[in-house]
Order: sequence, then C-alpha cells, then structure tokens
Amino acid sequence: MAEQMAKVGGYWIPMMHVFDLGVPGPSGNENDTYVADDAIYKVNNLMNSGGIVALLEKVLMHNVLFPDTAYQFHGFSGFEGRTVQPVFKQVRVANATPATQIMIDTYMAALGFVKQDDEGWFANGQYVVWDVVPRNVLIDGDGDIFVVDAEIKRI
Repeated sequence: MAEQMAKVGGYWIPMMHVFDLGVPGPSGNENDTYVADDAIYKVNNLMNSGGIVALLEKVLMHNVLFPDTAYQFHGFSGFEGRTVQPVFKQVRVANATPATQIMIDTYMAALGFVKQDDEGWFANGQYVVWDVVPRNVLIDGDGDIFVVDAEIKRI
C-alpha cells in the first residue's frame, strides 16, 4: 500500500535510483546513507526500528529535541512489489568532525538532560536518549554541536 501511495504521489524512488540522491556514505544496521552537497539522505531498512510507526515517532521526537538536524520525509524506496523503505533527508553539516564525549555531555546538560550511568545515555524526565556518542554527534568549525543520530524513547 505504501508503495502504491508513493507512486501515485510521485515520491517513489526505485532502489536502482537511490544512487541519484548522492554519493554512498557511511551505513549502519538501519540506514544506508547518500551524501549530497547540502543534505544526507537516509534509506531506512526498518530492521531495528520496530516498524514504520515506531520509526516515525522516533523521527518526530528527534525533530523536537534536535531541530538543527531535523529529519524530513523524502519518499519511499525499494524493490517493486517486495520491499518498502522510508527515505529521510537531513541537513548536511559541512566541515564537521565528531564531537568528544565531554563536549556531548556538556551539550546535553545544556539542553536539560542528566547523564545516566551508561556512556551516551541521557534523560530529562520526558525522554531517554541514548547512543549520543561521537560517531553520532558532530561539531562544526564554529563550535556548534549537531546530534545527527540518536535513539530516543518517551518516558
């Protein structure tokens, strides 16, 4: 149904055309990434997300907590009749490097989060956020911090 809706709406991206989004970038368990000049496209395989509804809820929470790196729904990709994978677009943080854990801890404290016992875990009474570690947090040349990927759950 999602595939049909995407085709009718003009936001279906055949899997053979995802390379048109950008140059293949780092990938993980959930996402294949494609890097363009001003954006990162993430094609999510839904393997670790708990389904499309849970993924969309996580995206909405990310956008509330980290608006500078908000996700925008871009479309659906997949192999016709077999797979459907949501595609999200995120602003590319140019000339950035991984932030240190001390920088991340300070940034999250400034947002009102309390560091938890496990590295990269934070809570604020409404949300638990984890996997906030250097591979998922960037710092640009101006010293601005950007959380580009994190796991989030409402308490």
